[in-house]
Amino acid sequence: MFKGKSLVLFVAGLVFIVLVVIALEYRAVSDIRKGLAQGADLRSVFRSAGRHAMLKHMMEQPAAAVEQHQQPALNTREGGTSGEEIEATIGTGSSWGSPEGGEGSRPAALRGTNAEKRRTASVVAAASQAPEAGPAANVVQETASVAAAQQPEPEFHGTFPPFPTPPEVRHPTCVGKEFDLTSLPRVSLVIPYLNETWGHIRATVGSLLAHSPLQLIDQILFIDDGNDKAWQHHDQLRALHPKVRVHRNEVRQGLIRAKVIGAALVSSPVVIFMEPHCVVVQQWMEPLLEQLALSKDHATIVMPTLDIIPEANFNQYLTANHHIGGFDWSLTFNWMALIESRNHTYRYPDPYPTPALSGGIFGIWKDYWERSGTYDTNMTEWGGEHIEMSLRTWRCGGRIEIVPCSRMGHVFRAKNPYEVHVTQVLRNAKRAALVWLDNHLEEYYRKVPYARNLDAGDVSERLRLKEKLQCKSMDWYIDEIYPELRGEQHPR
Repeated sequence: MFKGKSLVLFVAGLVFIVLVVIALEYRAVSDIRKGLAQGADLRSVFRSAGRHAMLKHMMEQPAAAVEQHQQPALNTREGGTSGEEIEATIGTGSSWGSPEGGEGSRPAALRGTNAEKRRTASVVAAASQAPEAGPAANVVQETASVAAAQQPEPEFHGTFPPFPTPPEVRHPTCVGKEFDLTSLPRVSLVIPYLNETWGHIRATVGSLLAHSPLQLIDQILFIDDGNDKAWQHHDQLRALHPKVRVHRNEVRQGLIRAKVIGAALVSSPVVIFMEPHCVVVQQWMEPLLEQLALSKDHATIVMPTLDIIPEANFNQYLTANHHIGGFDWSLTFNWMALIESRNHTYRYPDPYPTPALSGGIFGIWKDYWERSGTYDTNMTEWGGEHIEMSLRTWRCGGRIEIVPCSRMGHVFRAKNPYEVHVTQVLRNAKRAALVWLDNHLEEYYRKVPYARNLDAGDVSERLRLKEKLQCKSMDWYIDEIYPELRGEQHPR
């Protein structure tokens, strides 16, 4: 077809085209490498280097399929947890958005941000610097997310674990209510455990899987807080469902720090803290997420109504009333007045405000959890953190609500299954008192005279947080949120 001079020109043209393609490929790859070296967002790098068809195709993939390449590797220090223990495949499930998993159609507030996914776990680093923290608190250094290797929505073809079927105790207007799941945020559940029976753990997971919208759950993350081998249950937990993950603290950190570590290890927009001895009812999660989605600036913490599972009989389920959570001047929590007697205009089952968190079961936007100060990580073991968080939330611009359409049975135990040092509990409470009671500190000391000479450690960091958040006074909290503190209270 080509002869002589025309053949030479044809070959030269082919060589030129090949050289141009190679040059463009080299430039695109160089742009990517340069962008990554400078810490740029991977998708923006792809846009700037989008001359190549494959790069354009990658750029158009769901964010989760691209962002997995930009997550920093998980590091551990000496004495921390191994990669096998940490479960490096903890992810956020399928992306927000279209049925194919794209993010475009979802509000950014409901799907999290790239910055959040890259954020380092400074709060865990703070926990590791506490004198009592021990080596396991250093377990997370580089990343606040174990979502580095995001996975597609896992398929599950097995059966859910057995659990006692709770009775229908919800108000008729709650039963069968339809929720627009596309308007609700994704969530991760964080469940610390220490010396918990396998039967209780399995039933908890079974009810969660059976009665929750699994398409909204990124993971159910169990935090093994230094359990002995017989109480770890790692393999059994992972076998329950692909969304059940396990992280291990080699040394016990205590419930407070275990929650901080667990929250730092997930990247979902919402975190629900749970306990491993519960049975949830149907549609327990949707009302919580709906209330969170309505919250201004994400500054609302939500709690379910906690019904009672007797410690001696896990198969029994007793319905609780509609109390508010409160405390006295010793900063000891208790369930106090009925909301109906406190607010005569209240209509059940509307969500209602409560002055105090009861403890370990609540839902919160992760960005609010972090910007409001998580927990005081110089508190140790157990106790006091829920009162500190209650005072901080109300006085620093947030609110706490109980959502009666969300219910679960909870084992209220007479004694914890692990050692709790009374001195540490008092130390935690005194730290809260020193930071938050202002001119009412003497009322705390009159109730707990032993605490006056107890060394609670340095609270200057929490005082700076209080100033930064521009928090209101204790008098404001009493006048506006909890006037019952001025008089005699009657726990239920």
